[in-house]
Amino acid sequence: MWDGFVVEYERRWLTPVGLAVIGLVIMANAASTVGFGTSGDALVVTLGVAGYAVSALLFLLLPDAPRLVTAGLLVVMALTSALTHHGDPTGTGGIGLYLGMAFAPLRLDLKTAGAVSLFGVLVFDVQLAMEAPNATVFIAVVTGGAAFFFFLGTLLRSEQDQRRRIAGLLADLQASREAEQVSAALAERARVAREMHDVLAHTLSGLVLQLEGLRLLAAARGTHPEVLAALDRAHGLARTGLGEARHAITALRGDHLPGPQALPSLVSEHREATGQVCRLTVTGTPAPLRPDARLAVYRTVQEALSNVRKHAPSAAVDVLVAWAAEELTVSVEDAERVAVWRSPRKEPRAANADPGGYGLAGLAERAELLGGSLAAGPTSRGFRVDFRLPLAQARP
Repeated sequence: MWDGFVVEYERRWLTPVGLAVIGLVIMANAASTVGFGTSGDALVVTLGVAGYAVSALLFLLLPDAPRLVTAGLLVVMALTSALTHHGDPTGTGGIGLYLGMAFAPLRLDLKTAGAVSLFGVLVFDVQLAMEAPNATVFIAVVTGGAAFFFFLGTLLRSEQDQRRRIAGLLADLQASREAEQVSAALAERARVAREMHDVLAHTLSGLVLQLEGLRLLAAARGTHPEVLAALDRAHGLARTGLGEARHAITALRGDHLPGPQALPSLVSEHREATGQVCRLTVTGTPAPLRPDARLAVYRTVQEALSNVRKHAPSAAVDVLVAWAAEELTVSVEDAERVAVWRSPRKEPRAANADPGGYGLAGLAERAELLGGSLAAGPTSRGFRVDFRLPLAQARP
């Protein structure tokens, strides 16, 4: 995080300044009394400025270079600055040296930056001591200037470090707020789950027991077979409703939810309940889905098979689950023409009489919330439900 923060900060503010300094060094030496050339001091200036420009450009444009590379470029910048000053003592070699002094604390740890900067200053001071007429004065000026720019670099590093800490604190604060929201949502879901369990699940449990006792009593007294059959159906509906209530409570508590992996059991249950053919075909490579997406796939097949049992119990059914790179398609089609099914847009939400209680309209809403779609309507064979889910929005 620190490295990325420093790189972005330098590219936005400091790199343009450094490029301007390089341009200033080039133009000032080109316009000096010695200037650029191919012989004598002019050749020395040319080589020094060229070496400095290349190393300084690489230094500025590679802010995330390894530490040894960064330190090496700083040393080259110091050496070429001294070489330029050797060729033209009236030039601007010192300015080039100061650029490295200012950037060293930003790129390296303070210990390494101090060692590299001290080496660069010593090289320049030795050259001054050997050639400058007033060596002491020039050494004091260059050393003081280098110390000032190094101190400026440490201040910039401190300011960057402070920005980084503030950004980290803001990120922690945002994460804390999000965690509080999730915690509040989970607490509310747990409360609703408890209420559902107390009110609905207990009531349905009692109803199941009552119907079971009534069915056994009717069988013992030789009640008419149609009455026994009706009691059996009522008992089955009550047990199914109890199971659905428990599934809903499980969903609210955030526990394991059914998904594509549970479709074989749904198909098997339908086959046993109707005695008709029910085929499940899966193509492609399954991908992980979020809990709400997994549940939407399961509910779609559950609702479609429930409607088949209600409206076309003698129909064969094909369930197709197709995994593609970007989309999951679930299709349920029966092979008997049925005119009593209705599209999701026309189906009244309050008219759900099936055991699952999840009408096609509700499934269409689930699909829309996940960024997908659900379509249902008659076909040449019978009736078909298509559920499409974009995987980009459904993955965990």
